[in-house]
Amino acid sequence: MKRNVMRFCLVLLLKAFLGSMVYAFQPTASVSAKDTAIINEWYSNASHLLYSNLRKSDDLINKAWKTSIDIDYEQGIADGYYYTGCIYERKGTLNIAKRYFERAVALYVEKGFFNNLPDAYRRLGIIYMDENRHYTAFEHFLNGLQVAEEEGNFLGQVELSIELANYHNTVSKDYKEAVATLDGAERLAKEKDYRATLGPLYLQYGIAYAKQRDYQTALRYSNLAKGQFKAFSGPAENWQLKVLLVEGGIYSKTHDDVRLAAILKQVGAVVDSVGDPQLQISYQLLQATERYFLGDYENVLKLCDEVKRQLTDQVQLAEDWHNMRLLQLKALYALGDINRADMLLDDYEYAKDSLYAAQYVGQGREMSENYKLEKFERQIKEQELRLSNTSYQRYGLIVGIVVLLTILTILYMHFREKDRLAHRVALKNAEISVQNEILKQANKQNELLLREIHHRVKNNLQIISSLLSLQSRKTSNKEVVSMMQESSSRINSIALIHTKLYQQQSLSRLNIQEYIEQLSVHLLSVYNIGKKDVRFFVQAQDVSLDIDTAIPLGLILTELMTNSLKYAFVNRNDGEIHIEVKHEGAKDYELIFKDNGVGIPEGKLTQTQETLGFRLIHSLTRQLAGIIQYTFGEFSMYNIRFKGQV
Repeated sequence: MKRNVMRFCLVLLLKAFLGSMVYAFQPTASVSAKDTAIINEWYSNASHLLYSNLRKSDDLINKAWKTSIDIDYEQGIADGYYYTGCIYERKGTLNIAKRYFERAVALYVEKGFFNNLPDAYRRLGIIYMDENRHYTAFEHFLNGLQVAEEEGNFLGQVELSIELANYHNTVSKDYKEAVATLDGAERLAKEKDYRATLGPLYLQYGIAYAKQRDYQTALRYSNLAKGQFKAFSGPAENWQLKVLLVEGGIYSKTHDDVRLAAILKQVGAVVDSVGDPQLQISYQLLQATERYFLGDYENVLKLCDEVKRQLTDQVQLAEDWHNMRLLQLKALYALGDINRADMLLDDYEYAKDSLYAAQYVGQGREMSENYKLEKFERQIKEQELRLSNTSYQRYGLIVGIVVLLTILTILYMHFREKDRLAHRVALKNAEISVQNEILKQANKQNELLLREIHHRVKNNLQIISSLLSLQSRKTSNKEVVSMMQESSSRINSIALIHTKLYQQQSLSRLNIQEYIEQLSVHLLSVYNIGKKDVRFFVQAQDVSLDIDTAIPLGLILTELMTNSLKYAFVNRNDGEIHIEVKHEGAKDYELIFKDNGVGIPEGKLTQTQETLGFRLIHSLTRQLAGIIQYTFGEFSMYNIRFKGQV
């Protein structure tokens, strides 16, 4: 009796288990091709009506999206987020549009739907650009371009290339990269006959060449852009206005006030109807420039004050703010209001520093927000994985109780533990990748800050040099003037080092060949009063020095060149100065400086070495742990051996 009851219970449990397994692993019913075709057609019609009948387009998108949810059509659900984002973008509600586009991108990437993914990346990147999240926007443009290239989406490649060129023209200031990006996009647009994209493409060409001061090429592309935009109506009016403003900017740079006035007349007729605040500001700045050319400085200041009120708290218009400040300064100096101009210049420098700081802080905050967002997404995936594991645990428990209570339980726990370890390894790898990316970005940021520091040090040294030059004009004492001129030359030699460091790719070591050549040109322009034919011969190829070695060496060279130019070629119309820097070991270097001038007689050598210049040379040589020797023959030669850093 007991045996029969146990048998009955076992059979009952086995049937329940088999039923649950059949239900658990039953395949989901497939969505019919007819339904998906109808939904896709609704979305297609809504896309065509997006710029002509927004309300009808919105109704079609809602109907298609609701139907996709009802029949569990995953691509239709993802498309619903994308097209709804397009609706809110057309309405100008970019905050809401951004959330829909972000969800659409996440679903497209997760499910592998690539048709609308490049355009979703593009639209989302444009919104991030408006929010000054430039790094995130650039990342989205690149991701969209990669997907478009992999999927053969040629229109997406052209449109995303235009946005990348706009990023380089407005944010990175890498105008050559913008032109290179546009070259490939132009070939593809012409090959595939995407005429609607040629107008914005030529406009970005015009901006890039105008920024590089190639005004003829810029005007040619501006005319091409206008020709393309004439074939369109509606939104093209906004584009045509941008082209006119680009042309106006070119005429303002070339001081062509007649053509500038003609451009302003055309812009003034349509700028109010477009209703774009940024275009209105650009128009007012061009008006102020025209007033400046005409000598109407009071109206220049009034227009600049109006622009200033509109630019309040708009960091994205930093270039317009910069141009407005420069116009104010030029107008004040022209009016002779020096005190007010100097005060404005001080305010300008302070505000410029604040803008730089705000930009760097914004970039740091942006990277921090991106990291937090990625961390939040990982947590969601972990929760989904835990829920999935819970479901499998339930079925595994049923199998363990009914069929093989002991053996299957052990196997289940074994594989479960293995999955957990693999999952932990994957999470650790993901965390390491994120940390590596953060470190890379931090390194780029530090490099950018270091270049800015060198730039600022150079500017400050040039200001000190300018102050010394101005002060020297206040005295007629030739000895004082000479001392200030020598001090100015020493400061310029240091400033030149910082200039070369932030201009070149390496921030740690200086190319001595280029530095000496530029230093010789500068000193020749300062001390070659009689315009004598003095030639420099520099040989320092493949020698680079760290900044702690380069600055003392630059001061030594400044003193030696100055002495040669001032005293070596007296009563002579020509002369030669030879400079050679070479390696003598891992950390040892040798400087050979010689000229074919009159030299220093032995009787005056001791007296000459007591001057400030020679005391400075000896002091700096000791600072470099070096020794100096002077010989006089056919050439007056200094030989300095010194130590550097590897």
